[in-house]
Amino acid sequence: MGGPLPDWSEQLKFSRYLGLSQNLFHGPIPSSIGKLSFLKVLDLSVNQLIGSIPESLGRLSVLKRLDLSSNNLNGVIPETLGKLSVLKWLELSSNNLSGVIPETLGKLSVLKWLHLSSNNLNGVIPETLGKLSVLEELYLSYNNLNGVIPETLGKLSVLEELYLSYNNLNGVIPKTLGKLSLVRVIDLSRNQLNGSLPKSIGKLEFLQSLDISSNLLEGIVSEDHFANLTRLERLLIDSNNFSCQVNSNWIPPFSLYYINMASCKVVGSHGVPQWLQTQREVFELNLSNANIIGTFPKWLQNMSSISSLDLSMNQISGHLPMNIGSLSILWYLYLGNNLINGSLPESLCELESLQELDLSRNKFSGILPNCWRGSQTVDVINLSHNKLSGTIPSSMGNLSQLSRLHMNNNNFNGKLPLALRGCSEMMLLDLGDNNFSGPLPTWIGGHSFRDIIILRLRKNMFSGSIPLNFCKLLALSILDLANNNLRGEIPHCFGKLTGMMVKDYPQVNGSMGDAKVSQVIKGRDLEYTKTLLLLDNLDLSSNKLVGIIPKELCLLSALRGLNLSHNHLLGNIPNNIEELKSLESLDLSNNKLFGEIPQSMSKLLSLDKLDLSYNNLSGKIPTGPQLQTLNDPNIYAGNDELCGTPLPKKCFGDDDRRKNAHEDDDDYKDSRIERIWFYSVVTLGYAAGLWGVIGSLVFNRNWRHAFFCFTENTMDWILVRVEVRIGRLKKSIMKWTI
Repeated sequence: MGGPLPDWSEQLKFSRYLGLSQNLFHGPIPSSIGKLSFLKVLDLSVNQLIGSIPESLGRLSVLKRLDLSSNNLNGVIPETLGKLSVLKWLELSSNNLSGVIPETLGKLSVLKWLHLSSNNLNGVIPETLGKLSVLEELYLSYNNLNGVIPETLGKLSVLEELYLSYNNLNGVIPKTLGKLSLVRVIDLSRNQLNGSLPKSIGKLEFLQSLDISSNLLEGIVSEDHFANLTRLERLLIDSNNFSCQVNSNWIPPFSLYYINMASCKVVGSHGVPQWLQTQREVFELNLSNANIIGTFPKWLQNMSSISSLDLSMNQISGHLPMNIGSLSILWYLYLGNNLINGSLPESLCELESLQELDLSRNKFSGILPNCWRGSQTVDVINLSHNKLSGTIPSSMGNLSQLSRLHMNNNNFNGKLPLALRGCSEMMLLDLGDNNFSGPLPTWIGGHSFRDIIILRLRKNMFSGSIPLNFCKLLALSILDLANNNLRGEIPHCFGKLTGMMVKDYPQVNGSMGDAKVSQVIKGRDLEYTKTLLLLDNLDLSSNKLVGIIPKELCLLSALRGLNLSHNHLLGNIPNNIEELKSLESLDLSNNKLFGEIPQSMSKLLSLDKLDLSYNNLSGKIPTGPQLQTLNDPNIYAGNDELCGTPLPKKCFGDDDRRKNAHEDDDDYKDSRIERIWFYSVVTLGYAAGLWGVIGSLVFNRNWRHAFFCFTENTMDWILVRVEVRIGRLKKSIMKWTI
């Protein structure tokens, strides 16, 4: 079907059920639907309807179910819906509705399901909703609601599901929520709630899922908060300011599948809390940033059901268990930012289901195991900031689904193995701050890594020239080859790196997940995460590159940073540098560039960091709105022939021009009146003399006759003299010819 909704008020006036879900209807909802007075079910969900909800729907006095979800409806929720006295199901989620939740909805005394999630609703949650005595499901998540959670919600005695997440709610969690004796799900996450967790929550014996993560809650969480939660399966209290304190011999009344207690500081004991040993069916366990001290607990190896384990950002020490491969269904292993040492066990290669491995920022040493299998589905490996050494094992090339490999800040050496090109899905390769050597592989960009977005090889010992195949890496957003021993010229074909040209950022932003990459921008070495793919940086600094700066580089219009400093580059700064419209940081210092700084540089309106020092540049420094804010003389130091602001050296003629301008300013007002009088007198005198001659000729006949006679005689005399001279010239020519 499809098209706009027709007017069926006559054809369907006795209909009781109108179900038109999942069609392609578009346009507004006709107000004539309000005439279908016998209608009990109206389902227009999952279409492309626009406009507001007609107030006429309030006339459907026998309507029991109204579902308008998953459309593009806007405007406010009509207060007339409060007149639907027998309505049991109201579903308006996933639209663009705005305004407040009408208080009249509290009059729907038999309403069981109220779903308003994923809209743009604002204002407070009406206290009148507490009058919905038979309400079983209340979904208000993903809106812009503010204010406090009404205590009246505690009167919803048969409520089973309460979703208030992703709003701007503040204040404390009402103690009255402990009266929701039948509630199974409470989700208050992603708000601005403060205060402590009420112990009354521990009375909810039917509660299966409690999510209060990402708020401003504080205080101590103890076993009293979980006293009667015998059915609890999901516990999410992460990203608050809680301290978790339970007795070491506490045996919880529940068996959890999902535990996220990140940032809940463990107090009163060392190591991973002992009560977790009883949770043998846990599927995901997150205890990151929990102040855990001690060795990796051996009993964790017996939790065979675990698929995600996050113990990052703690103080776990000792070795990684050699038989960690016994966690056979493990998908995600995050142990970064700890004190774990020793070598990496080969049992890591036995984790067939492993997708992400993060062992970064520890004290691992030794070589990498050469046991990686093609059957493994690893997507991310992060081994950065350790003390690992040796070469990259060739078996890593078997990981065909590997998209992100972080091995930076270690002691790896040798050449990049040819086998690595088997990682055909690679999007991020960071090998910076190691001791890799040899030429840059020509296979990069040939038939491998064609979709790579970030390539960071800085601070190694790579030599030779930059392979032309790098120009085929069209998705590149960051290319960092700084601090190596590269020679030769900068490839002109870098101008074809379309990934560094203006693009639609939101489309590429999700492909890096939570990846972190260090980059030197504006003279500062920072680690970028959320804005990583907005960076667009080309860094070839501190090498031995020669030749000119290719003008084709200026085609990379999305570049935020360009660093070519500390090389042996010659020639001029490209005149078309103005095309780098997004450039924020430009460093061309410590080269052999000469000539003038192009005036077009003044059009780089985003430029915030500039360094042209220690070259052979000459002439006047350009001026412009943005360049004038960069008034540090060190920007241009070491260029003896440069002049102009902000340098103390003035350009030739600047003093004279300023002096003349100053004198003109002083004398201008004084001389202006004199000039006006002078030209006025001369003009009047000339006009008077001219009129005296012409007037005499017009009014005096004798003078006019004498003037014309004089003119005629003068012309005759001139003609006679001319004829005589012409005659003499002819005789001379004839005599010379003979």
